[in-house]
Amino acid sequence: STIVFPKARKSFSIQCFSTSDTTLKSWERSALAVKNTDKTNKYLEHIRQEHDPALHIKTLEDELRGTMGKALGKQGRKVLRNIEAMKRQADKYQHLIAHGASIQEIRECVQLHNQFRKDAHHARWELMVQRQAVGFLVNNQKYVHSMYPIDEALPMPNEEDGTMVEKEHKEIDSNDAKFGNQLDW
Repeated sequence: STIVFPKARKSFSIQCFSTSDTTLKSWERSALAVKNTDKTNKYLEHIRQEHDPALHIKTLEDELRGTMGKALGKQGRKVLRNIEAMKRQADKYQHLIAHGASIQEIRECVQLHNQFRKDAHHARWELMVQRQAVGFLVNNQKYVHSMYPIDEALPMPNEEDGTMVEKEHKEIDSNDAKFGNQLDW
């Protein structure tokens, strides 16, 4: 299509790309969606008010890329916070066991540890989904699991005699899944 600027003496031809073009990065597709005035919604209109899409495609791409990076960083910190809280509870658990604390104190510590573990697993899953959404498809799951390892659940002491009861925390094994899951590509 051709765009003519009122004060310019020349007209400029701009190549239009389909926003479903998979060769483009996600921020490039988003920037082109802002430029495409046939599509409207309140978010695109807000961006169009801030930036002239015909002149600032690169600026939009940079802003979108920065926003995606911040979102991934925030999610990564969420995983790390849960892992650190889980490790603090594991250290407290070892201290309680070593100093003969009551079964009730140990049970509370185990429950907190295992809840932080569950939250860490969920946050790590959310990070994998976000990474896939912004284009990290190759070895995403392997990379995230290696960068954010999560320890095993702590055993819960039995209330009657204080013996440790291993509670099963079975994770989904890709061999057990009949139909796979959203992370299998």
